[in-house]
Amino acid sequence: MTSSMKKSLDAIAKWGKITGVFMIIGGGIYAFFGISLLIIGAAPGVLMIFSGIYLIKSANAAQKMSDDMPQEPHEALLDNYVKFMKWQFFFLLSIIVIFILCIVAFFFLIFLGILTDLHSGYDPYYYE
Repeated sequence: MTSSMKKSLDAIAKWGKITGVFMIIGGGIYAFFGISLLIIGAAPGVLMIFSGIYLIKSANAAQKMSDDMPQEPHEALLDNYVKFMKWQFFFLLSIIVIFILCIVAFFFLIFLGILTDLHSGYDPYYYE
């Protein structure tokens, strides 16, 4: 193993663990505050927690690879990294869906406000 590869694996292990911990914390906060929107609001936080777990597992495998272990950590690193990427896809997809739902709800509420204003007639005595 070359020194640059060992350095890269050490960096992956270090930053993967730190980022994984912050993803778990952020996902917990996101899920806690999103629970008011029922399952839809808490889902991105839960996905973020799982992503953090797989990122930490991938970082641990990178640390084992850096210590010149046999083939098993290579497979674990790649397997957990693939799982991490899949969870990130689902997380981003859920964020996009929630964003689109919020935009639709916003325009729907504007439409209802316009209809309400049109429905309430003009009262000239009220404004005098």
